[in-house]
Amino acid sequence: MNGLNHSRFLLKIIAVLTLALVLSSCKVQVYDLQPLIATTEAPQMTGIGDPTAVERRPTSISPSMTSTPPLHIAPTRIQEQTASEIIEMVMINGGSGWGIAKVPKGEGELVVRTTNGGANWKDVTPPQAIYENAGKMKRTAAYFLDSSQAWLVYWSEAAASGQPDLKVWKTQDSGVSWKKIQLPDEGYTIQYFRDVKIGFVDNQIGWIFAKLGQSQDREYIGLYTTHDGGETWTLMVSTDTVNLPAKGSKNGAVFRNAAEGWVSGKNAIDDPGSLLWHTSDGGNTWERQILPPLLADGIPSDILSSPQYSCSLTPPKFVDFMYQYAWMKLTCEGGTLTEPLALLYWTYDSGTSWRVSKLPKAEGNLEFYGIYQGWYSLPAPEGSSYAYEIQSTANGGENWNTIAQTAWSSRLQFITQAIGWGVVQYQGRYAMVKTGDGGYNWEQIFPVIDP
Repeated sequence: MNGLNHSRFLLKIIAVLTLALVLSSCKVQVYDLQPLIATTEAPQMTGIGDPTAVERRPTSISPSMTSTPPLHIAPTRIQEQTASEIIEMVMINGGSGWGIAKVPKGEGELVVRTTNGGANWKDVTPPQAIYENAGKMKRTAAYFLDSSQAWLVYWSEAAASGQPDLKVWKTQDSGVSWKKIQLPDEGYTIQYFRDVKIGFVDNQIGWIFAKLGQSQDREYIGLYTTHDGGETWTLMVSTDTVNLPAKGSKNGAVFRNAAEGWVSGKNAIDDPGSLLWHTSDGGNTWERQILPPLLADGIPSDILSSPQYSCSLTPPKFVDFMYQYAWMKLTCEGGTLTEPLALLYWTYDSGTSWRVSKLPKAEGNLEFYGIYQGWYSLPAPEGSSYAYEIQSTANGGENWNTIAQTAWSSRLQFITQAIGWGVVQYQGRYAMVKTGDGGYNWEQIFPVIDP
């Protein structure tokens, strides 16, 4: 980047941050965008509730995509530009990103890539995987490390019939080619293989979490780890191991290096404090980690120790490259609570200790950029003009302010404090939105998959 372009870039960043500061210092601005999905006509976008909004017609949608023919599951690429619904998205930077997509009237899920911020996508689904999963309605679990490297696992929500096919798909060239790798599938009992989650610390250390079976009040998981970028996998926890208790249910896993990791879950009635398990030897042994309660008005002091409360914890989500800072969301109901509540846990020392605060509402999707700036998409208060709202925090969740009211629920991702995207749901359909001012204003992107 030459000196002139660098200066222009800095001026743009300063302008965006200045706008965000101005908006946050004024009375809360309410802005709503009601997503419209491309079906039989080129959609138009308007700002609902904003009288100054100008109607805009997206330039990315051409007359050739006025109809969306069914996608036939075969190892052939899409033959014409096709409107799509992005159901999961990970942006690596302002231009490059990965997603999981659905095509209206199509079948299955596609792995797609974008290089222009989400407007246009390319289908990079492994062709052999399409053949193998044809007609099976498989779900896609994926981890996208950077613009080049990704890992996939396919799983089914249907009841198991025979031995599941446990395979990992790996690419190092942005999806141009894929390598299929077998997971350990012998020596332990598998009722089913579902609710799969993948994660990587770097291009070598990774893990796969999956639910394998259940009986009465016990749920059995599989935890597979790799130290060579997914070339080989080791089964650390299974239905036939006793190193991780099966009481309660498990929600997911995370590691911060090859040795240290966590598994979170939902407590059992006869073991109410069991929500978080910690390993320091790569998953060979696990110990229960005790979380501090929040001593505040309206929160029962025994919420983490009494069997009358049902609580569920998300795995830690690290927000820094040193894997020191992470947050978790705890949701509880029952007992003396008149409605469910949610608590936010932060660690600043890699999980040794945790700070706790209360979230505005139990139901909602949480996202942080760094340890201070965060966003919470949640249902609006009863009687509100809109169904949902987005709240923001600048101090790690201690205080929250409403910055937008929306007609849609959203899962947000930010790559800076100002620039972010949202995968939103409206009337049972998915849409995609973007902000450039920290979430105060949103515009819709109409994603298409190119041939």
